[in-house]
Amino acid sequence: MNLNIHTNDLDSLYSAIECRQLILPSNQKAYSLPIHNGSGIIERQLLRVGMEMNWFHAQTNEPISLSCDVRYPHLELFYPLSGDGLWGTNGKEFSLAANTSNFLFAQNTKIYSELTPKEKVVMMELRIDLRHFKQLLTENKHLFKQSFFCQQISEPSHIHRLIEQIKNCPYTGMLKQLYIEGKALELLTLHLNGIELEENKKKAGPKLNQADIHALYHAKEILNNCWRTPPSILALAKMIGLNDYKLKYGFKELFGTTVFGYVRDLRMLEARKILEHGKANVSETALMVGYQNLSHFATLFRKTFGYNPSDLIKK
Repeated sequence: MNLNIHTNDLDSLYSAIECRQLILPSNQKAYSLPIHNGSGIIERQLLRVGMEMNWFHAQTNEPISLSCDVRYPHLELFYPLSGDGLWGTNGKEFSLAANTSNFLFAQNTKIYSELTPKEKVVMMELRIDLRHFKQLLTENKHLFKQSFFCQQISEPSHIHRLIEQIKNCPYTGMLKQLYIEGKALELLTLHLNGIELEENKKKAGPKLNQADIHALYHAKEILNNCWRTPPSILALAKMIGLNDYKLKYGFKELFGTTVFGYVRDLRMLEARKILEHGKANVSETALMVGYQNLSHFATLFRKTFGYNPSDLIKK
């Protein structure tokens, strides 16, 4: 399935697809996508003028390709909860992977994407038309000099927690509108602040040399392969050829989290996957991801995702 769209506003993006609109409250819209040999739905919630949040659900036995011309200054945050594929623009290509936050600015450029067949895609998108946020555009001129930039954050537990809170909003009506708008603004703030922090680090000059960075990526790779029974800080430092101070400092500097925090996030993501697929109950899942204390596991899970592990069993 190939979709080629030329758009200068948010509404024409969907009218161009010729999808069938479903009936919802006035501030929400839903469209059934014309996907051959599959199904797809886009749910839109208009938060304020120039800002909307979309949920994209699709599954097909054929690749889905989308090409979109964006002419107006456009800010977008999209976060796949499941699915696989790729996207890019102007010769730059990025992976489209679950639990990776993508924050981008685009203007007068073409963006394309391709979704892998047979993979169920669930994705949240926050779209912002910067013509309606002129102060944001003015205060962040250094970010919007080029026609495109992108920031990708892999497995960000703090962002994932906000996405889950939006997905499981406990309110209805106007309270739901206010709640989701607040969370959307929090997501926007986190990403803009993250970019500003990165810019400040670059101005301050590199504190880690290339050998240190290579060693720290090696440490991350080791943890990816043995997160159930990770080595101690001293053992890991010895394995990568750094002292324990440089390992702890450098890991936080490079990846934005501590060694233990990274291992915890890997365990929590695996636990959520096990529970979502119904492969084990909560106590069995805790043991499978390396926690003997069920209460401690449940507390960390709730802190990471904003809800109890037992809630997934109920669903």
